[in-house]
Amino acid sequence: MTNHPLPRKHPVKKSNRKPFPLKRALEALAFVIVLAFGWRYPYLAYCMFLNVAVGLYGAIRHGGRHGCGNFCPRGAFYSFLPDTGRKLPPGLLARKMSIAVMIVMLVGLALWLRPNSIRSWGMVFYLMIVITTTVGLLGWLVFNRYFWCSVCPMGKIYKMIRPGRSGIRVADSCVKCGLCSKACPFGFFPPGKARDGVFRDPDCMLCRRCVERCPKQALSLEGAKPTGANPSGTSSN
Repeated sequence: MTNHPLPRKHPVKKSNRKPFPLKRALEALAFVIVLAFGWRYPYLAYCMFLNVAVGLYGAIRHGGRHGCGNFCPRGAFYSFLPDTGRKLPPGLLARKMSIAVMIVMLVGLALWLRPNSIRSWGMVFYLMIVITTTVGLLGWLVFNRYFWCSVCPMGKIYKMIRPGRSGIRVADSCVKCGLCSKACPFGFFPPGKARDGVFRDPDCMLCRRCVERCPKQALSLEGAKPTGANPSGTSSN
């Protein structure tokens, strides 16, 4: 009886192609719908309060700006804009002036439109969405697509709620290649500022972009199952 050699198994090549961010795309689509039809149906603008509620939930449960990086329709919309490659102005994240600007804008629009019904108040909120989106788009053209995320007044509020509760775990397999910093909306470099193997910053949106970009799978969201080697127990400056 003749023994036939078994067919050789070829190793399956892993694709470097990123999966399409369907969830982020649906969030962006919801924002575009509100922006496109809110002038005709101002009630759509009340969706902003749902967004605020989700952001507060993320801040209370996970800490800081978790909602910004995972559930914000406006942030999702900006993430699909072409990357200009330019950096944000230094110190922009630390400024809280946008909270006062938002209050002044709301009062000004209310005095101008003098809303007296749910629909007319919806138009006030819709105009706020239009104005702030315009500011974000101008910021994208001058700086980069995450300009609005850096000045968003709600983001400034979220970051004050339980800051540092969650962070990015850095494993021993990290080679400090810097790709995580390029993927981060704000240019954070987790390995460079990790303490006891975890990077924490009140402005980190915990969006996982650095985790997804890491070629060594050395980064993971604190509380999630690590994908790389054991987290480092040493402090890195």
